[in-house]
Amino acid sequence: MSESYTFLSRVPRFEPAAGDDAAPILPGGSAAQSGARHPLGHGRHRSSPHSGASPRTAARHPGTLPIPSPDVQRFTEQAFRLVLEVLDRRRNVRQLRPLVAPSLVDVVRTFALAESPARRLGVAALVRVHLRAVEPCVFEAFGTYGRGPRIFVIAARVEQQSDTGWTVTSLVIG
Repeated sequence: MSESYTFLSRVPRFEPAAGDDAAPILPGGSAAQSGARHPLGHGRHRSSPHSGASPRTAARHPGTLPIPSPDVQRFTEQAFRLVLEVLDRRRNVRQLRPLVAPSLVDVVRTFALAESPARRLGVAALVRVHLRAVEPCVFEAFGTYGRGPRIFVIAARVEQQSDTGWTVTSLVIG
């Protein structure tokens, strides 16, 4: 008895076939004439919703979220470094209290006490940190850190509290 099973499906097509003769759309929204050639001498112009021009300055429109200030950037980098030092057992977990939410102190303590194979790779060193605004005083922070030859990720939510200043309210370490 022979039965046929299909486990995989074909990948959907996201670009036109190589032989398509449809007129490309120019950045202004009009279709190209049939005899038009690409400015660089190529036979076809690839249509794209992006004109190819980069803005000279970041446009600030009313209602957009703010760009992270240098103080929240410094705070986040300091908090990430402290968390990594606690995980490496180079600092006491109590030093995190002014920077992170109380529930996170216990989580970081648990991770620091557990044996981790990654710790054998070497000391954790913060590489890069990026911030993205979610609300005017709330940022998502994400970054990378290295241990020996490997790169790992760290992410957090940083909120400005009225009484304590900036605080890490959630944390993911990978």
